[in-house]
Amino acid sequence: MSKQLSLAIILALAFAVSFANIGGLDVYALDEAKNAEAARAMFESGDYVVPYYNGELRTDKPSLHYYFMAAGYQVFGVNAFGARFFSSLMGILTILITFLFVRKNFSEKAAINSALVLIASIHFNLQFHMSVPDPYLVFFTTWAFFSFYEAYKTHSKWHLLSYYFAIGCGLLTKGPIALALPGLTALAFLIFNKDLKWKTIWRLQPFGGIILSLLVAFPWYWSVHKATDGAWTDDFFFKHNFSRYSEAMEGHEGLFLLTFVFVFFLGMLTYLPFVFQSLKHAFRQRKNEVLLYCGLAVTIILIFFATSSTKLPNYTVPAYPLLAVLVGIYVSQIKADWLNNLGNRIGLIAYSILMIGFPVGIYFGIQGDKTIYGLTDLSFYFIVLSISGALMLFYAFVKRNIEVVLRINITSWIVVIILFFHLIFPKVDAENPVSKLVPQMDTTAKIISYQRLNAAFVFELEREITRFTELAEIQATMLQHEKGYIISRTNHREDLEQIPGVQYVSEARDLFENPTTLIMMWDRTKE
Repeated sequence: MSKQLSLAIILALAFAVSFANIGGLDVYALDEAKNAEAARAMFESGDYVVPYYNGELRTDKPSLHYYFMAAGYQVFGVNAFGARFFSSLMGILTILITFLFVRKNFSEKAAINSALVLIASIHFNLQFHMSVPDPYLVFFTTWAFFSFYEAYKTHSKWHLLSYYFAIGCGLLTKGPIALALPGLTALAFLIFNKDLKWKTIWRLQPFGGIILSLLVAFPWYWSVHKATDGAWTDDFFFKHNFSRYSEAMEGHEGLFLLTFVFVFFLGMLTYLPFVFQSLKHAFRQRKNEVLLYCGLAVTIILIFFATSSTKLPNYTVPAYPLLAVLVGIYVSQIKADWLNNLGNRIGLIAYSILMIGFPVGIYFGIQGDKTIYGLTDLSFYFIVLSISGALMLFYAFVKRNIEVVLRINITSWIVVIILFFHLIFPKVDAENPVSKLVPQMDTTAKIISYQRLNAAFVFELEREITRFTELAEIQATMLQHEKGYIISRTNHREDLEQIPGVQYVSEARDLFENPTTLIMMWDRTKE
């Protein structure tokens, strides 16, 4: 296979999984809805300094991802496709630079395999289907990681400039983490490579480089600081960075080992029989600078987030491209005698059994969810994995052909990812309360909320929805508008029914959450 053809195939597959039905799924998840709405508010107001969500200052993240989403709205309109377009593009670019990095430093086969690790990861692709900061952070940190290594090896000033520029973009995307992860990795690499010398430090220009990174991000940080009298700065750095690391926020806590579960059993599920051997191989071959560098980067990311009090699956996704390098290099060197190792055989058998039983697990998982229990037929699509598991056992232990085993595994997961975004998840998504309840509302009427509000309603209705905490405030609003709707939760229904003229409309359980969204209304035009 020629280099041009392999690159074209990788790009085509990357496009197929990254852009799979991004416009056909509602912007529903809490973080995605808030980010998409904040970007919409920026786009429509023309104020690209201070981010607002539903009329309130939004301090969770800096502004760069909002700018990309606003550009998407400008080109494609204010919709799910516009919100997610550049997120998906970041997925393709992340896969591309991973492929090119491994091709340059190892081989064409290793590069193809490294790219396929990302293409065949459902969790990796799920991140790039969302209008949140993480797709941008993953791309910019990956660009920074690879640029540093190239700058170190080739003495290229352009790669060094790219390294610090990418960090600057990361700072403008998600804050200090974009400097911490590549910076700590660079330091650890120089220490372990026994090259922490003044000559090397001078060549890498860390002080001037950090100034460059800060210059990329500082103008916006200073502008938002001044515009909010320091309110955004205090909340972002102390609440959403230091506090989030030192104490669990929003119930997202867990054991130290949970971070490793996220990475190895969620992100690297497709390559589960090979991922631990890949790490072992990288450790044994640590004299190879690429393996040492990527291994250190993965280790630092894992330790950093394992020691964080707040734990979420998306936090560790910046490790995936680096881990993909290690796994891709390892599987590209696998020979037929790989199956002679007892541990390898046991791991492959266990994984194949997992694949065979996957539809059963999905069936009972859906059946146990109160919102989507009627969609158990979706488990049928995962039979692709069952067939794959059986074929893998056949080709591994009858034909003794590990290369075919790898191809079957990768192919089945890519097929499932495409089925997931085009056929499986749309049916699940249709059960969300926004899809069910908005069609029952006259959206030209006044719409308010009481106590709690599902963020997806704000983006779907493209308007600010005032949230009240007192019944008297609702009554005052009712006097000003003849007709309107109140969005709340079912546990507040009795309170709302105390207001004369307020009547029940409908309710729908939130997807994957305990609360149930409630719609009440008043209509004096019928009196």
